[in-house]
Amino acid sequence: MVNLSFKQKCVPLSWKMATVTPIFKSGDSSNIGNYRPISILPVVSKVAEKWVTKLINEHLNKGHSLLHPMQFGFREHHSTEFANCLFIEKIKHMLDSNPCVGAVFLDLKKAFDTVNHEILLFKLTYFNFSKDAIQWIKSYLEFRKQCVCINSVKSTFLDVPVGLPQGSILGPLLFSMYINDLPNTCGNVEFQMYADDAVIFTSAKNIQEAASILTSALVPVNEWLSKSCLLLNTTKTVCMMFTKQPLDIKHSGILLEGQELEIVSKFKYLGVTLDSTLSFKSHIKKISNTVKFNLNNFKQIRPFITLGAARTFLHSMILSHIEYCITCWSLAGVNTNKTIESLYKK
Repeated sequence: MVNLSFKQKCVPLSWKMATVTPIFKSGDSSNIGNYRPISILPVVSKVAEKWVTKLINEHLNKGHSLLHPMQFGFREHHSTEFANCLFIEKIKHMLDSNPCVGAVFLDLKKAFDTVNHEILLFKLTYFNFSKDAIQWIKSYLEFRKQCVCINSVKSTFLDVPVGLPQGSILGPLLFSMYINDLPNTCGNVEFQMYADDAVIFTSAKNIQEAASILTSALVPVNEWLSKSCLLLNTTKTVCMMFTKQPLDIKHSGILLEGQELEIVSKFKYLGVTLDSTLSFKSHIKKISNTVKFNLNNFKQIRPFITLGAARTFLHSMILSHIEYCITCWSLAGVNTNKTIESLYKK
């Protein structure tokens, strides 16, 4: 069936019927914007997507990679840990030469849901895909339908003329290709992406200079996003000024469409809480609290579970928190190492 789909360059309608389950992220539970729409797709569709994703990755990585080197999302030999380590090391290196590094963490509003299919198909031609491959992807994108399921109650199916299904295998890779040329819009600042999590940053002699450079860089970025039918969430796009010594900065001075961006002293980037001096105190404190809470729960249930279940719990609920991106923050200082050692001993 899958081979026939490839041969005919056509995806059956039954493969494109998605059941969307809203998953709460954080914030106000009554705000619909705080839910992530996860698409549940037919198994046969997942099989086809997995095979196509494999073929596309082979094509993109044949010889010189066609994806931008600063795109870390959904690629072999790339990870959130790799992205975080590179970002942090660049910040440290910049601070060796200049007293200030300004960074803007871009938040795209419903990025996957607003992808324009025509623009995506046009961009695929730049990746040297064959006409047959583009025709299959076009069939994969068009005439999609979805319903919403809440508490086992389903809505009627409606057409989905734009966007990529979240929860699909192929969707994230298509999105990476969709925004692949975004970093080329501003050559005077550093740019890094993990799917739709993007950050631009620059070093400067002072905060005012960093703000001026980043304000100028945001203009072409915002124009590119607008042309690509993507929007920045101005309330969640924030900035941070990295310095060797903590500073009390009230205003960022960085403007986006005439609106000053909020400046923060800490920000969670790809699962790691960064602070303005890269001390990682907030991140380590959060890990410590989470591990202690989970250990208390473990002690309560340990008499009632098997050894295998206990090991699974320890790996998934304890060690996973301690070891996530540990290479990025474990060398922050002596106190950090003591905290890690104490958590392991528990």
